[in-house]
Amino acid sequence: MIDQTTLKSIEDLHRLKNEGVITEEEFERSKEKLLFGSKPASQPRPAVNPFGVPPTALPAIEDHKGWIMLPLKRYADFTGRSTRREFWMFQLIYLALFVVGFLVIGGSADAYGETGALGSLMVGVMMLALLGLLVPLLAVEVRRFHDQDRSGWFVLLNLIPYVGVILVYGMMLVDGTRGDNRFGPDPKSS
Repeated sequence: MIDQTTLKSIEDLHRLKNEGVITEEEFERSKEKLLFGSKPASQPRPAVNPFGVPPTALPAIEDHKGWIMLPLKRYADFTGRSTRREFWMFQLIYLALFVVGFLVIGGSADAYGETGALGSLMVGVMMLALLGLLVPLLAVEVRRFHDQDRSGWFVLLNLIPYVGVILVYGMMLVDGTRGDNRFGPDPKSS
């Protein structure tokens, strides 16, 4: 049912159209807005990847190697969302490399605290590997926070001594929001 105010507004719009003040298209758009209200708010647009990397399809659930390699395929992609499986599979390898590196450093020291040539080489290689994997580690953490509809800046919690990493790991256990959110579509639905 159209009330008097809406009818008067449509008549005024019609008069403006006939006088050439507004176009036919503007008249129709304004009339629809008056009759049916404004359009519902559109869904948030997913974040655009500035590196132009196309979204990577998720591997099969039993493809462990695929899940481990997925953050490397999305190396510096800080946009979009990631699943818990993607984070934890990559974190498992990162921590394993860290432990191996730590054991190599500890095992290569002799009684005088010096490392041999092979030990120094291994320490260097492990440090380079860990530094090279730091970017995808941070990227997958940011995407996990995005999956929970949180800002990626929460990754800075890692800088809090002693408890920061534990806080982040605890937050990584939380399931993401269902359906689309402001950071993109649900990674589980694709």
